[in-house]
Amino acid sequence: MADNKPLVSIGMPVYNGEKYIRQALDSLLAQDCANFELIISDNASKDGTAKICREYLTKDKRIRYYGNETNLGAVANFNRVFELSNAKYFMWAADHDLWHPTFISRCVSVMEEDCSVVLVYARTMLIDSRGCSLGLTSDQIDTRGLASVERYIQLIWNKRWGNMVYGVIRKEVLAETGRFRNIWGPDGALLAELALRGSFAQIDEPLFYRRVNRPHLEPEMHKKRVLYTLDPMTAAEKSQKSIEDLYRELGDAHLQIVIHAPINFLEKVRAVITTLLRFRFRFAQRIAAHFIPKKLRRSILLRLQRL
Repeated sequence: MADNKPLVSIGMPVYNGEKYIRQALDSLLAQDCANFELIISDNASKDGTAKICREYLTKDKRIRYYGNETNLGAVANFNRVFELSNAKYFMWAADHDLWHPTFISRCVSVMEEDCSVVLVYARTMLIDSRGCSLGLTSDQIDTRGLASVERYIQLIWNKRWGNMVYGVIRKEVLAETGRFRNIWGPDGALLAELALRGSFAQIDEPLFYRRVNRPHLEPEMHKKRVLYTLDPMTAAEKSQKSIEDLYRELGDAHLQIVIHAPINFLEKVRAVITTLLRFRFRFAQRIAAHFIPKKLRRSILLRLQRL
């Protein structure tokens, strides 16, 4: 490490994370890949988060702590930790999750062996507030060997969880994207953009433990909580929109990503058609689910996706 640069930058955006952040920090500091920097950006937490982070600063020189004067929202804070990073690879880390000690080294190993891979993630085990297992999530997307549009199509139709956004990503590729946008489902848009630039690889072992730490809310309250978390400044205005309108905005973001993607014209046409099918007709699909047998629906969608 002649240039003293870390191999991996870990970005941890945090807001009022005192309940679990010690466990998260201990889990990251126990990684068998020691060559990393850990960047914490605190969104003006009102609890004991800052005190805990400063305590850890004295324990490990790999940690850097930044305190925001106001709550910038999750979108700006996720982007901030990336902008402060210096390494070849980057990963986001939530203040309440846990990682197997080999998580980073296993992900980096795949990256080093295959330059076509832009993101590596592991199977995800859900855990409760006490760290007890709640079972594996269903995400099993691995796009190695697929063309760019095929990767994009597989992602937007099959992604059910956003766990892969917490994988290890090539920084130079991530720097070419729009990163997190202030839209409903910003992780999905970013993953779609990355999928058009390279392959995703999944490690078929549960090395990432995602904590289920939010109470179940009825849809309208859930919408307002998510929008406030993303950006407190625009939450009131955006909360007046319906879920349908928010998903249309997400679809519009995907269209812009496709238009500006480094792919040829015919690939863009196919990706645009697929995007319209996925987002503009989302609620029509729900209605169709009541009248068209599942097997026939899947056959129709597969044919449309191949246009």
